[in-house]
Amino acid sequence: MPSTPTSKAELLPGYDQTGSGDITWLGESTQQLTLQPGAKATVTVSLDASVPEVTQPGDFTTALTVGTDTPYSVPRVPVSLHVNPPKTWGKITGTVLGTTASGGTAPLAGVTVQIDSWASTYTLTTAADGTYALWLDTRNNPLTVIVAKDGYQPTVATVKIKKGATVTSNFTLKRR
Repeated sequence: MPSTPTSKAELLPGYDQTGSGDITWLGESTQQLTLQPGAKATVTVSLDASVPEVTQPGDFTTALTVGTDTPYSVPRVPVSLHVNPPKTWGKITGTVLGTTASGGTAPLAGVTVQIDSWASTYTLTTAADGTYALWLDTRNNPLTVIVAKDGYQPTVATVKIKKGATVTSNFTLKRR
């Protein structure tokens, strides 16, 4: 006998723990615990900024999910890692604006910012507010920064970063 679809669903307590993934910079002890009501235990976590996925200084956050067979919701445990830049690194940052039809300017999202050095090439994309940022070793100096977006004339600049400092290199792209 065919059933009739319903537009309602019920989420049972304890089945609302979703989402997981491997965070390479986070390690946790895999021991199994049995706790009595009101009891607590310490779980050791380790943080490792040397993994390949951590390529830039900054703050990294995640939440540790605790597996349980209780029917009650268990909150995720927030974990954060702060990575300081090496002493020989400097930061290049900036905002890319584009000219508007009315003659003004506005931040441009999705602009390709290519940063070339003697050692490597880095390709970034500007955020919704038109910003970009990259930390690099100052031994990469000088940097050639190429900024381009469809419908705008590309522009190029030479920039030198400084140890422990932030150098700002802003661009305004003109419509073609």
